[in-house]
Amino acid sequence: MRSRRGYGESVRDILVKLRYYTSIAMDLSLYSLAFNDREAAVEVLRIERDVDELYRRLIAKTLIALRGSSDAPIAMGLMAASSALDTITDASADIAMLAIKGYPVHPYIKAIACQGEAVSIIRSGRSVSKLPARVDILVVRRGDRYEFAPLSENLLEGDLVVVRGPVDEIIQLAEALGSPTTITRCSVEIEVQAMGGDSLASTLLAFKNTSRVAVDLAFYSLLNNDIEIAEAVVEMEEYSDRLYHELLELIMGSSYPGRARENVSLLILSKSLEELSDAALRLANVVRYGQLTQVISSAVGGGEEAYVRVRVEGAGVVELGSLDLEDRGFIPLALYKPRLRDWIAPVAPTATLESGDELILKYYKGGVGVEERMLKELRSLGLKLVRVETP
Repeated sequence: MRSRRGYGESVRDILVKLRYYTSIAMDLSLYSLAFNDREAAVEVLRIERDVDELYRRLIAKTLIALRGSSDAPIAMGLMAASSALDTITDASADIAMLAIKGYPVHPYIKAIACQGEAVSIIRSGRSVSKLPARVDILVVRRGDRYEFAPLSENLLEGDLVVVRGPVDEIIQLAEALGSPTTITRCSVEIEVQAMGGDSLASTLLAFKNTSRVAVDLAFYSLLNNDIEIAEAVVEMEEYSDRLYHELLELIMGSSYPGRARENVSLLILSKSLEELSDAALRLANVVRYGQLTQVISSAVGGGEEAYVRVRVEGAGVVELGSLDLEDRGFIPLALYKPRLRDWIAPVAPTATLESGDELILKYYKGGVGVEERMLKELRSLGLKLVRVETP
């Protein structure tokens, strides 16, 4: 939540807030555009203004804390990281402005929003003590105060809630709170388009997922000074650039009989996603170029989520699903095929793994000895940690 005029606020406080704000803005902007939700779009612009204020405060605190030339790399790292986070919310605001201006949304944008879990904004019409649906509360705004990842499920009438979960569960929650949501159930036709029925839809989906995963990994590499994950971000950004140019060619040569304004929404979304991947690269470079010291890393704190980059060893071809990774506590986020120089995100259980392929996996560290046990599990599956030489 905000400190009054920033008094007593540390650099750590500001960086943590920036991380939450940018993550919410990215997801909420796509939702606002896909489902034409003006209230959600306005909330993205509100978040952007708050990030601008946080950015100014971070610059001021960094300058005050700079005591000598030996501190310069730390200050440069902080400035580069905060500037990249500011870019992310600016790109999110560009997407949200399409909804505010009333641009008709291209159906493929709704297609990618329908894949996986969705993010939605709901204004509570009544007070409740427990949510009646399986959704995660990302943030609650009560008046002008934000509470991120609240531990309590208590909501008051008038609270503005940003949630993540399956579309049907979000609709159920909105109904229980007595407040309609603009999110709608997705048709089979749209899902087929997004999953490969159309090259434009499938490329847009891959571009969105790769850019979003790259940002999450960049955050993690920054907060944990993780060079392996930072290098994965660099490779993902290069792949995203390829997808971006392919997407522009598909949009300009598409036979889709939509109006020009619908194609404008596609072009602006594509440009904003490209800016997200560029910002992820800048975050990762703070780690790669040694601008982030362990002092800053430990001060910021990395949370319970952890990411690991592993390489497939051994002969033969196996399906990802046969490894039962999710049952073992790992969530596959992306698959890298070095022979093709392609990143695949999201990764289907039917995806084939060959020797030399690499996976980015997410898991939760909570509990003593959990991390060691998880890494032992990976070794037993023939998955070896990727090690990158520090430049």
